[in-house]
Amino acid sequence: MAAVLLCSAAAVAQERALVRLSVVSMRGRASHASEQVSQALMGTPVRVLEKGAEWSRVQTPDGYEGYIINHSMTFLTNEEFERWKSAEKVMVVAPYEQHDADGVTDLVCGNVLVNRGDSLELPDGRRILRPGGVENLNSVCDRPFRAERLPEFAALYNGVPYLWGGLSSKGTDCSGLVRMAYMAQGRVLSRDAKDQALEGENVDAESLRAGDLIFFGNARTGRITHVGIYAGGGEYVHSSQMVRRNSLNPESPLYLPLTVLAMRRVEGQKLNDLVEKM
Repeated sequence: MAAVLLCSAAAVAQERALVRLSVVSMRGRASHASEQVSQALMGTPVRVLEKGAEWSRVQTPDGYEGYIINHSMTFLTNEEFERWKSAEKVMVVAPYEQHDADGVTDLVCGNVLVNRGDSLELPDGRRILRPGGVENLNSVCDRPFRAERLPEFAALYNGVPYLWGGLSSKGTDCSGLVRMAYMAQGRVLSRDAKDQALEGENVDAESLRAGDLIFFGNARTGRITHVGIYAGGGEYVHSSQMVRRNSLNPESPLYLPLTVLAMRRVEGQKLNDLVEKM
């Protein structure tokens, strides 16, 4: 296990950082051997809670906490962070992993970069030519939310392997898949299924429509352990072993014997609004 030297809050000169790689692990403790509790995407601004020699404990805009190894982030002074906030930014909305023309970096949906006119700037200052599948961040966030697009987008990941804590096309868990579908519309949900189930409004089976979230779990304890996106016709898209489509109908060959605990209609928060509050 890596040794960790944590500075006191008063000693942390740089209070913000940006994730500099397409996808980075967030760990439960400051060690590669520790559980991956989530991931963070390029351009995600984080609040540095404790800065160590190798790892830092950080908080994402939605309040999720974990440890990220320092070399995966670019640390900013308050002044640098304010300049980044005011810069024109773009977000990758293409569902599939891609590389820029010069092979500088890979990119996944949800990555945020600064628009520099004829090029895009990564959080660590590297420049790339503008690839396809990117749009102005504010434009994405300000569009009307369309719930019916959620299962359509999630289904594009069919076959992507399940990865605990995963949040990208490289591998995703169930709540991560939901987050990815929302992120493509510039919206952010809580990280974990149990917390996602507290957002939005409750719906019943008769009013269920495409884009609603279905939460599964233990009927005896009421503990939520899984989430899928309703796709219509009794079917839903979720990540279980891999991203796939299953059915709520016991007569369907796609049926899985999972216990439904809740169904919610959720719009989420705009990403740019969350960043502005940091």
